[in-house]
Amino acid sequence: MVKEKKTSTPLPTDYFSKGKELEMASAIYNNNLDSVRLLIQEGVDINKLSGGGMTYLYFALMRKEYDIMKLLLENGANPNIVNNFYSKPGYQKEGYSEEKELGVCLETSGDPYYEIKYMKLLIEYGANVNDTIGITPLEASCHDNFQSKEKIKYLVEHGADINYCISGASIIGSQASIYNWDMVLFLLNLGANPMSDIDPDFNVASAVQDYYDEGFDLDSENGKMAQEVKRKLEQRGIKFPYHPTSQATSPESRK
Repeated sequence: MVKEKKTSTPLPTDYFSKGKELEMASAIYNNNLDSVRLLIQEGVDINKLSGGGMTYLYFALMRKEYDIMKLLLENGANPNIVNNFYSKPGYQKEGYSEEKELGVCLETSGDPYYEIKYMKLLIEYGANVNDTIGITPLEASCHDNFQSKEKIKYLVEHGADINYCISGASIIGSQASIYNWDMVLFLLNLGANPMSDIDPDFNVASAVQDYYDEGFDLDSENGKMAQEVKRKLEQRGIKFPYHPTSQATSPESRK
């Protein structure tokens, strides 16, 4: 289980300016559920982007305040709003950095920092499982070494397109390109198409061929999984050696 911690999250004043806006953010920061509820009753716009480019829901997610997130969602908070905030608010205030980043709640919940309960809550209240701002929630979840399979399975069960390609690359193709055969097998079993990548030189079959060409130990744990991936592809009618173009892609071009 991921250990809960909140020490690295920003302060309310980093993204929320003054008045009710700052009051609400401070209540979230201090996990004051009663104050948040009262401010909602007083008519605070819970979907308004702050001057710093962040919603209360996103701030609550950053703080890992599950109960406050649930209260906000129950009262109409939109989990699909795109946040656009300064990456380094302290430097921005000093005039040293104007760098911004985009953030959508469900994509962010795929990060290893968050237990799957946050993802489940967001989906329950209408988060878009196929959101394509930045990377998809599926792609974000691949980076969670502790809960990646659980998160990915949950997303697919709730309608996520496992074969969607970002910049021409599918999730299964991306995992194959780094020779993560365990994840490739998992995605195959979930129904991923190993040939869905737009460029035929960068699909699962191409990655398998490169793995063999580079001479990795096929008797290692990862090597045995690579053999299993190859076997599954052959069952689909894919022939090896796999060279989809007249000139095979060199292993170096994949690095």
